Amino acid sequence: MPTYEDSGPVSVLGRGVRQTVLVIGICSVLLGVTVMMWPDKSVETIGTLVGVYLLSGAVLQLTIAFGSRLGRFPRLLMFVGGAVSAVLGVLAFRSGNWVLLVAMWLGVAWAVRGVVHAIAAVWDEDEAPGRGVQEAIGLCTLTVGIIVAIVPFDSVDILAATAGSCMIALGITEILTARKAPVEAPPQIEPAPAPPPPQRPASDTTIVMPPTSGHAIGH
Repeated sequence: MPTYEDSGPVSVLGRGVRQTVLVIGICSVLLGVTVMMWPDKSVETIGTLVGVYLLSGAVLQLTIAFGSRLGRFPRLLMFVGGAVSAVLGVLAFRSGNWVLLVAMWLGVAWAVRGVVHAIAAVWDEDEAPGRGVQEAIGLCTLTVGIIVAIVPFDSVDILAATAGSCMIALGITEILTARKAPVEAPPQIEPAPAPPPPQRPASDTTIVMPPTSGHAIGH
């Protein structure tokens, strides 16, 4: 995910997005281990697990699209990537006994995700820390996706080993990204201004002269 750190103390990830990246990363690692260690592997089982993985990736990209502080164009790309991943996840559930179909759906999803990831990482013109790492992750994801999509897998075991190891690797990058992203500081509430001191009444300096008493003068 293009979740490089911002130049300030606040990450381009919001608090909820950061937690989502961490949870999806953990789920990716668990799904990768499950794909590799599943006994008596079948195409239907691997297709189901791949479908679940792609749907979780769709949730991740859509969450970043709507909740991150990326620019408008990267968030639009994230939305497109999430929609594509959701469609490919549904197709993976319906791959039947075709090993190549499962591999193709997974490879295309990774290729699209890698392109979106790399573009989003370099879109910002500011030299934010972590941009180079995120761009490299995106390009590696693109390369792995192309390889998985075009390699003719003859065995479901080979596909499971390849897909599972890649899921684990991508999940680890997501976990590290979420952990290294700076935590969003809670908004600081400015104290209310102190009330002005009460004004003292102005002292009256007017001198009041006593009335002059009049005396009658007799003749």
